[in-house]
Formats: sequence, C-alpha cells, structure tokens
Amino acid sequence: MLGPSGCGKTTLLRLIAGFDVPDIGKIFLDKNNVTELPPNERSVNTVFQNYALFPHLSVFDNIAFSLNLKKKSKKYIKEQVYKYLLLVKLSEHANKMPTQISGGQKQRVSIARALINEPKVLLLDEPLSALDAKLRQQLLIDLDAIHDEVGITFVYVTHDQQEALGVSDRIAVMNAGDILQGYKVEK
Repeated sequence: MLGPSGCGKTTLLRLIAGFDVPDIGKIFLDKNNVTELPPNERSVNTVFQNYALFPHLSVFDNIAFSLNLKKKSKKYIKEQVYKYLLLVKLSEHANKMPTQISGGQKQRVSIARALINEPKVLLLDEPLSALDAKLRQQLLIDLDAIHDEVGITFVYVTHDQQEALGVSDRIAVMNAGDILQGYKVEK
C-alpha cells in the first residue's frame, strides 16, 4: 500500500490485524470473515517501524517469545528460532541484547519474531523508514528473498514509491482513506 502520511495505510493495517474495528465493511482472510475476531485469533502478525523488541531479552529470546507463551518444547523452540535466525541472517547474534545490534539487525529480529508463528499474512508498517538509504535498499532485497522463501502474503505499507515498486507484486495507491488505484507490478 502506497500513499502519503495520514492517508489511511496504517489504519488499514490495524483493521486487518484486528487492533481496530471497522465502522462499515468486513475483513476476510482466506475467504473467512475475521472482522469480529480478536488479534490473537487471526493468522496475522505485524512488523512495526519502531521494532518493538523487548530490551531485557536477547535476540534469541525475542524471537522465541511467542513460542514460549505457547509452551512449546525447548527443543522445538531452539530449532525454530535458529531456522528463522538463519533466514534473516542473524545466526551469530542470537545471544546479543537489542542494544548491541544495529537498527537493520533489530528490524530483522522483528521480522523473524513475526514469522516464527507462521502467519498466513505478514503486515509490515513502514518497516524500513528508520534506516539509512543504503541499509534500506539491502533490507528491501532481503525482504523480497524472505518473502519468496516463506511463501506467505506480505502487506507492505510505505510512502516511498521506489520501495513499493522494488518489493511489490501488486500496489494499491491510497489517499484520504480511499484506494485510488491498484495495479500489478511487472518484474
């Protein structure tokens, strides 16, 4: 989803995630009406622009957090966390604290933490906006590769046209709460 600040992109993500309830209309995921379901009952996870990492937990424990809540076995958690650490190219940083890694690495931890639950949809709310241009470009390439690897739907919100064109299969252009046009990106 592409559009200027304040056009409704993040609101639409919040509706999909279940953080907000629509005044009218319905939200469907895999042809199932999820409008009334709370966020924890939707197969959706969100990556925020501010990382939202737990500062007192290591990289490993941040990624493992939801699996620990679900009381998965230690063996399963270790296998899954290292699978996703490898996917986001952070295997050697598992024991570091969030204060010991860069912004780009923090965003990779956020992505791994969101993907470890194997959602049907990953919502990305301007995930690269806090990064410098060079790092943003590299993470954009990596996100595209991660998308191809995991094979789930990514809903990516940005105000940057180049970013949208670089990572998207389809783009919805938004303004003032409306989708003005949508089109398929030829690659």
